[in-house]
Amino acid sequence: MDEFDERLGIATEKYNEACYSLNRTKNEIRANEANLAKATEDLTRYRQILNLRVKGIYKYGEINCIEVFCNTKSFEDLITQLDVLFRIGKSDAELVKAVAEKKNEIEGHEKELEIQKAKQEKLAAQLKADKSSIEKEIKKRDALYSQIKDEIVYLERVEVARRARLIEDFRGRGINVSRGAPNSAVVDIAMRYLGCPYQWGAAGPNTFDCSGFTMFVYAKIGIGLPHSSRAQYSYGARISRDQLQSGDLVFFGRPIHHVGVYVGGGNFIHAPHTGDVVSIDSLSSRSNYVGACRP
Repeated sequence: MDEFDERLGIATEKYNEACYSLNRTKNEIRANEANLAKATEDLTRYRQILNLRVKGIYKYGEINCIEVFCNTKSFEDLITQLDVLFRIGKSDAELVKAVAEKKNEIEGHEKELEIQKAKQEKLAAQLKADKSSIEKEIKKRDALYSQIKDEIVYLERVEVARRARLIEDFRGRGINVSRGAPNSAVVDIAMRYLGCPYQWGAAGPNTFDCSGFTMFVYAKIGIGLPHSSRAQYSYGARISRDQLQSGDLVFFGRPIHHVGVYVGGGNFIHAPHTGDVVSIDSLSSRSNYVGACRP
């Protein structure tokens, strides 16, 4: 059962990470589409201005320098006319350059969109495959559980009683929370959801997977986290085990596939795995602890 839960944990966090990547790609596509629309609009405007200028030259011709020199009545008048000619020439050159630059910009956005859309299709296919894999694993786990449930009912009761005593102990003597810690408020919030069922891919308010739980409780104090334990490990400062404070995130597994909120006194609160509920456990009970961070 532990092996099943380990595989499911890895698969679930892989699925969550793919969802996170897909959402980022979708946002990048939207931004690039907006940039492409703006560049196309600018190009249309520049072309219209340039076309009007070309039509004007064709219809009225350009004034040459000799003509200007012969028709000026004073030196000051000559300087003014030459300045006008210079400005017209410079404006034409800038328009031609702007059109060329916008064309290159549009081609760049179009290529980037092609790459991003291909990436989106690949991620969507990965999500579909990951979801199917997780659902198959859950069915296998359920089938195994149905075969051995009579043998482990007693053990489950013992475990439920142990956790209930731990929760009551915490509530009775007060949680050992570092009240001066930056994110200690998140512990009180997390404690409200003790007993809520684990459900893969869920992020509250009544069911959770591990990273969905940490994302949900941290959102309550105004800190946004991605729905992925691996991605959450990169949010905030890394914390050594001997510097842990209440509210820090603690991570498990190689590759990382589980996360919880450090409570204090060597304990943490988390959404463990399929068939379990949000619970408090000790860090010493986990052999696959890999590190912590402070968002």
